[in-house]
Amino acid sequence: MSAQTYQLTQLTGFIRRVFALNLPEAVWVTAELAQANTSRGHCWLTLVEKDPEGEGIIAQLEGVVWASQLTDLQRNHGIKLVRDLLREGMSVRLKVTTSFHQRYGLRLVVEDIDPAHTLGELERRRQLTLEALSKDGLLDANANIPFPIVPQRLAVISSDTAAGLADFREQLEANPYGYRFHLQLFTAAMQGVQTSPEIQSRLRQIARRQADYDAVIIVRGGGGRTDLAAFDEESLCRAVASFPLPVIVGVGHETDDSVLDRVAHRSLKTPTATAVWLVEQFMRAEGIVVQLSRAIRETGAHHLAIERPRLAGLAGQARQLAAAALRGESQRLDRAEKDLTLLPGRALLNANSQLDNLEKLLSALRPETTLARGYALVSQDGKLLLNPDDITEGEVEIRLKEGRTTLLKPGESDA
Repeated sequence: MSAQTYQLTQLTGFIRRVFALNLPEAVWVTAELAQANTSRGHCWLTLVEKDPEGEGIIAQLEGVVWASQLTDLQRNHGIKLVRDLLREGMSVRLKVTTSFHQRYGLRLVVEDIDPAHTLGELERRRQLTLEALSKDGLLDANANIPFPIVPQRLAVISSDTAAGLADFREQLEANPYGYRFHLQLFTAAMQGVQTSPEIQSRLRQIARRQADYDAVIIVRGGGGRTDLAAFDEESLCRAVASFPLPVIVGVGHETDDSVLDRVAHRSLKTPTATAVWLVEQFMRAEGIVVQLSRAIRETGAHHLAIERPRLAGLAGQARQLAAAALRGESQRLDRAEKDLTLLPGRALLNANSQLDNLEKLLSALRPETTLARGYALVSQDGKLLLNPDDITEGEVEIRLKEGRTTLLKPGESDA
């Protein structure tokens, strides 16, 4: 026997009646908003439940807040609160009815919201993050990094359209003392699910060039407790806590601090307050320099007063030594002057004496002097003979003191 076959409209109608009979009244449901988009006044939601063990989504339904109901919720709870709660990534508790449409399927229709649940869940997550960071010793890690005396080179993380960023810049640039700050902006989302990953990405960029900066500044405009949800995320807070440079946070908020405020090197209430604090650091550094210069001047004057008598004595000694040196040099110059007047005469006497000696030597070496002592000069063909073996056949001239004579050396045949 074959199973009964239904028309699709029959089956969808049956399902719709089942929902109508079994869920006739609104119920409260908790979920996380995976998506939240507004179109034509209606707010379209994707509600999910995630596995506590981190295995992903285990349940998912679509929901809607019709425009008329959204207006009522904003009137009852406040426009800003409703807008902040119905945002991607928020944990919510919603009062819903089920609506099954034959064409569009099952959808949850939101009638009310429970702000206390969301705020309580945010606080619960905040406490868990604080406990985890405290356990790992990270709460004061960034605060323990030495802060530069003059924080001039600043890496600023913010949205480029944020009013808080404009206030921060104006306060720094218009400071009445003329201090100069060098800012480099790293843009990131400051609200919503992209806040944490984008800020972490910018921190990684800055860390690669950390030598170029003195500190990191994170600023955004004001907001309520739900606006700070992204700044309670553990991964972001860990990145800031372990960052190698001081991180200053100026995230505008009402009363509650975020975990990011707790782990930063310093937290200020607003971007303007952050700028004022930075200017104060310059003023403090200038004050230190002024105090040091005054101390140096006073210490110098004190030591000069102590050393003045000794310096006066040294000055007197120096004058005496200089005078003695001048007298010594003057006497040496006088002696040199006298020596200079005597040197030409002495030089001439020495030269004459040398000439006389040379003349005597020359006279003693003259041939006539030698011949006068009985010596003779023997030559042949104009060449003096020193060895008898050098005499050849022919005439030999002999020169004596009183004259010359010649001898004939015969040849061997003649002999």
